[in-house]
Amino acid sequence: MPVWDHFVDLIAWGLRELASLSGSAGLAVLLFTLILKTALLPVTVRTRRSTAALRAIQPALAELRRTYAGDRQRLSAETLKLYQQHGINPAAGCLPTVLSIPVFVGLLVAIRALSGTGNGPWSEPFLWLPGMATADPWHILPLAAGALQLIQTVMLWPAGTRVAASGRRQATAARALLLPAIVVAVGWHAPAGTVLYWAASALYSVVEQWLLTGWGAVRDWLPFLPELPEHRRPGYVDPATLATEAATRRPPWLIRQINQRAARRIQQLEAERAQQDG
Repeated sequence: MPVWDHFVDLIAWGLRELASLSGSAGLAVLLFTLILKTALLPVTVRTRRSTAALRAIQPALAELRRTYAGDRQRLSAETLKLYQQHGINPAAGCLPTVLSIPVFVGLLVAIRALSGTGNGPWSEPFLWLPGMATADPWHILPLAAGALQLIQTVMLWPAGTRVAASGRRQATAARALLLPAIVVAVGWHAPAGTVLYWAASALYSVVEQWLLTGWGAVRDWLPFLPELPEHRRPGYVDPATLATEAATRRPPWLIRQINQRAARRIQQLEAERAQQDG
């Protein structure tokens, strides 16, 4: 695939230049992670804002589910209408994950290609690692990456989850904990360069998550951890301004089409109900 080959070549070029600049393949991977995560920070801030707004309207969503429990079409239409009123894009939370997958795979291919040359920084050890293309002999990186992924996952849960854990929430928590286990299992024998990227990316995400939304449910176990005041968080917008923006901002074309269909469906359902009542 020409597009994929160009993408991998671009990653390899960036890694090669960073290794030449720093004199170390390991530092090149760390610098690459820092640059990439910082470049994606505006997207992440918007995603976190959308996620926080979605969390804030959960009581309203629960009320809609109770009101239209027997009418799935009306429930879907009213839910889309509520999203529009609050300026929420429910698919936004998937964007950082979707973007990270091809980067990780491309990084894996690029590191293997660079390490296969047998010369330069890519054939030299970094800290306790014999090279970027071989697995971590002490398995420190996969364990660190799994632990950081676990912390990041728990940070996404609202504070008080540990205390008010229902059966459904416990099942959700058990499923969420599978990801850190998968990280450790995949990273156990993966090239150290990719696992180094994974661990550094997870560490950056933990700091990023703390700055944007705080520790979340981590403080249920470690209540002494410090928090930032809400108004000092990056991308913070007070609720009044956010509501005004949602009311005046013109949504993208696709969202407008969805909203128009939802509005027409609501009108159709209301007309059918009026005919039945009449």
